[in-house]
Amino acid sequence: MGILLGILLAAISGLLCYLSFPPADLGLVAWIALVPLFYALRLTAHPGYGGLIGLAYGVVFFALLLQYISMFGLLPWLVLALFQGLFFAILGWASVHLRRVSSVLISASAIAAAWVVVEYLRSHIGPLSFTFGDLAYSQHALLPIIQLASLLGAGAVTFIIVLANAVLACAVVQLHTLPVGSAGPHSAQTALGSVVAVYGLIGIVYVSGAVMLSWEPQPPAETEPISVGLVQGNVNLHTPVTAEDAEQCRQTYTSLTRRLPPNLDLVVWPESALPVVLNRDSQYRRSAEQVARRQEAFLLTGALEESSSEGLYNTAYLFNPRGEMVNKYRKIHLVMFGEYVPWRDRLKFLARYPIRRFDFVPGQKREPMSVGNAPFGVLICFEAIFSSPTRELCREGAQLLVFITSDVWAIGTPEVWQHSYTAPLRAVEARKYVLRAATMGQSALISPYGEVLREIPIATAGITVGEVHPRPNLSIYHRVGDLPLLGLCLLLWVIAMFNRAPPEIER
Repeated sequence: MGILLGILLAAISGLLCYLSFPPADLGLVAWIALVPLFYALRLTAHPGYGGLIGLAYGVVFFALLLQYISMFGLLPWLVLALFQGLFFAILGWASVHLRRVSSVLISASAIAAAWVVVEYLRSHIGPLSFTFGDLAYSQHALLPIIQLASLLGAGAVTFIIVLANAVLACAVVQLHTLPVGSAGPHSAQTALGSVVAVYGLIGIVYVSGAVMLSWEPQPPAETEPISVGLVQGNVNLHTPVTAEDAEQCRQTYTSLTRRLPPNLDLVVWPESALPVVLNRDSQYRRSAEQVARRQEAFLLTGALEESSSEGLYNTAYLFNPRGEMVNKYRKIHLVMFGEYVPWRDRLKFLARYPIRRFDFVPGQKREPMSVGNAPFGVLICFEAIFSSPTRELCREGAQLLVFITSDVWAIGTPEVWQHSYTAPLRAVEARKYVLRAATMGQSALISPYGEVLREIPIATAGITVGEVHPRPNLSIYHRVGDLPLLGLCLLLWVIAMFNRAPPEIER
């Protein structure tokens, strides 16, 4: 296959895959979107060409998915798309080495394994970690399928999506290249049998997930339900935040909270609900204390915190019903170029972009807070797009998860939806209720099965209330982590490598 045709097919896959995410949000398209890409890779003999084809897919997909980054300038957008595309250049290079694997099923399984490893690498490269674009998120509304995440994590959902695409592409290539009347291990029946086997597996996963959804166990007898209220202010903040912005936030959140029923156990305000240095601003702190006392509820709110010896933190504060500040969490996973700039003094050219003029300091430890006898874990904004922080909190005893976020900078773009739709996967992975409070959306109460039970629409000021049950037991995924799935992926690659035909008899 010519390299230009291969790049064109990869670009088509990039476009189709983009359509499976917001704003189109056509999740079912993901199950066929990668067929052109894998078809091109299967017919490519040179690993270098495979790398270019994979890069083309990655750059097209991420340039479309992350087009809102262009609001910060053309260069940041293109650099981010290229950087993310490099991971798929590695995948394309590796996939060419599967070309001599004659078994459709083995080849497709190894490709799916490679994709899972690539997504894992994307989310585990320190400050450059990123999970937007992970295929599992495209299935946020297909609840029976995403139940698989409670067993092996979101990567397992990605695996079966890629497997479905890869087996179709490999079968088509094999059927096109079979001699007329051929039989044996390379027969048409074998290729079609592989497709049937994979789609049978997907059917089993779907039915099993549907059974899980219909058979929700009763809450543990030793836990009592918690009544919660979420508040979404929908206040647009300037950059930098002005005194008028801060006062509007205070008045808006105070006013909306008065509409909540009295005696809730927990009221949650989002990140930046009080965009002031709360430990230095006595007026705003007293206001938060008064809200907690008046509501007779615990109040969790996002605000800034300043330490004279360390710097500025992005912090979640917890006030008890007596108005006392009883706990706090300092955000650990900061956003590069959003909350801090590495080598700020050396990268002078960054001053031309709308980047924050100061750096936050990362927190050091994640520990659950408590509402009564129910421990809950708090994550701030970007942290909740990763599996490991939620797993860490649940292993520390969290029985409920609370995500507070501010996507004010991205309102009116698909980023808000893309970010919101990571939360159902975290809920399923943990088998815990998730409370998500956002400044402008989407605020939601999500069940341990990924179902959105209550929500406040994006770009709308409002409140919502609900009842959640603390869940003390760890999910299977939170017990075993990522190693079983990664081990399976390694095993599939070893099997594929031992099933390659010698070069001299390659068909």
